[in-house]
Amino acid sequence: MDLQTSLTGLFTNAGTFGVKGIFQFVFSPQHAYWCEAGEHARAKPGKHAAPDVTIEVTQQDLLGIMAGSANVEELFASGRLTIGGNLGLATLLPQIIDQARRGGKAQKSEMNQRYVTPPRYSERVSASLPQLTLVQRVPAVQMTVERFRRDYLPNGTPVVISDALHEWKLFNLDRQASLEHFAELQGITRHGDYVKKTFSTDRDFRSTSMADFINSLDNPQPSTNPGSPPAYMGNNIVPAQLLELIQHPPYFERSLYIAPRIWIGPKGTLTPLHRDDTDNLFAQVWGHKSFILAAPHHRPALGTWSTAPKGGLDGCDFNPDAPDYQRFPEARTVPFLRVLLEAGDLLFLPEGWFHQVESVSTSLSVNFWVNSGRGW
Repeated sequence: MDLQTSLTGLFTNAGTFGVKGIFQFVFSPQHAYWCEAGEHARAKPGKHAAPDVTIEVTQQDLLGIMAGSANVEELFASGRLTIGGNLGLATLLPQIIDQARRGGKAQKSEMNQRYVTPPRYSERVSASLPQLTLVQRVPAVQMTVERFRRDYLPNGTPVVISDALHEWKLFNLDRQASLEHFAELQGITRHGDYVKKTFSTDRDFRSTSMADFINSLDNPQPSTNPGSPPAYMGNNIVPAQLLELIQHPPYFERSLYIAPRIWIGPKGTLTPLHRDDTDNLFAQVWGHKSFILAAPHHRPALGTWSTAPKGGLDGCDFNPDAPDYQRFPEARTVPFLRVLLEAGDLLFLPEGWFHQVESVSTSLSVNFWVNSGRGW
């Protein structure tokens, strides 16, 4: 199959989940293709006069991405793929690729649309259990795999495992040594009032050197948007060069782990109340983060909405730090749990649990989503 046909196929179903725009692929000054995503996908050789997204990558790496042997996020993080233009639209490229690989027609949805949140099995489980009044803290030396799988995993019970990262090279590096490992890497940062645009591609995304961003944490610049949270490098894939510096926690089989993600930011970065669709192990490498948790069955009280018709990533309009009980009267009965993660802590955050996350200090975290299949 020729490249033009392959690119057309890649974007054929992108319009199904609301993606519309021109993606320009540049392989060299003389070799380029542009692709239109929308109701009628097409690909043409050459350069478009006004692309929405420009991606510079070798043809070999692009073919690897399309074949499933290369990861677009890893290539970006390592600097082998660069992105310009609308980075909010560009962040959907992994989803476009995944949909093209799976084939078939996805359920129609619109980008940045809110949908009614369907109930989950985890809600029935948490509603049937005694109310949790605190999140236990257990030292790693006492948290055997057997104990974790017996006492915490089956019912989806959150727990903090302390002193869990001491064998990580990343945890034991000083700041300067860490910067040397981050020197050639890049990530995507969020700017402006990204909290009010939670999970929207309309957020102000920018491509940034990881080392430069970490250096900037010690010398913050005055905000151009007073009242907005500070810039945040959130939910970036852990680059291949850093994988040897971390360790996958032993509590799940390695094959069940999704590629780990890295989160870097100064004090004040905030992710509003939401829930994911998989179990999560969240490792605090530098600094402190606070979590506010609510059990899955409190969904109806929290103004919950979904980013897709069948649910998955679910946001909430209720803010436990600034509660609006007039708008959400049922939220008065929700027992929120507050957890402070210290450097070296590992939090088990089960599927379905709502969580709001804030950096209490300059922070670097790594999280591991897990396709555990629990409860589905």
